[in-house]
Amino acid sequence: MPVIKTMMLAAVGAAGLLAGAAHAETISNTTNGGSIAAFGWPDSQTYGQVFTAPVTGTLTSFTLSLNGGVGELFGGVGTWNGTASYNGGFGSPTNLYQSANVASTGVQSFTFSPNVAVVAGQQYVAYLSTFGTSANTTTSMPLANSAANIDYFVWNNTSDPRGNASWNYFGNFGNASFSATFAGGVPEPATWALMILGFGAVGAAMRRKQQVAAKVRFA
Repeated sequence: MPVIKTMMLAAVGAAGLLAGAAHAETISNTTNGGSIAAFGWPDSQTYGQVFTAPVTGTLTSFTLSLNGGVGELFGGVGTWNGTASYNGGFGSPTNLYQSANVASTGVQSFTFSPNVAVVAGQQYVAYLSTFGTSANTTTSMPLANSAANIDYFVWNNTSDPRGNASWNYFGNFGNASFSATFAGGVPEPATWALMILGFGAVGAAMRRKQQVAAKVRFA
């Protein structure tokens, strides 16, 4: 019986490792030498990147970059209900995460760990904002190439992005330099198949052992 228990524990552990490994995912793009100007007070106080969640699970981190310092900023993530062109009343109706204010003193990449739930196929916006901070200058954000699940650049210079659904945005501008990591919570079909096969093998081994024990007792 200890052997069977060991096999069961091994199967469960392997299934857990397979599920976790199959669903940790990163999306990212590469810079193309261009830039989006000007970010910071008093112009576009919020720059963001719309992305589509590749898995159902958790957005564990995201990174956006600037070509110079603005004094102070914060990062955030919101749901997205807009399109790749300007339309009043659309944008980020629900803010899911807001970081503390961080110093922005020069060329820098900003990485945040929101750990918010996301749903595969749905759009979200990750952003940097100087709204209401001590930002006292402007700079630019590096432009990047298109990549899977990275949809379009957006901006907001009229209101606080944490509580206003109406962004001024223009998706044909391109994409910001962006990366994000996700931890998925639902195994893929192939993972389920491997898990079922593993448990099936354990069950068959247990049945064989029980049959052998029964024959020994009968004899």
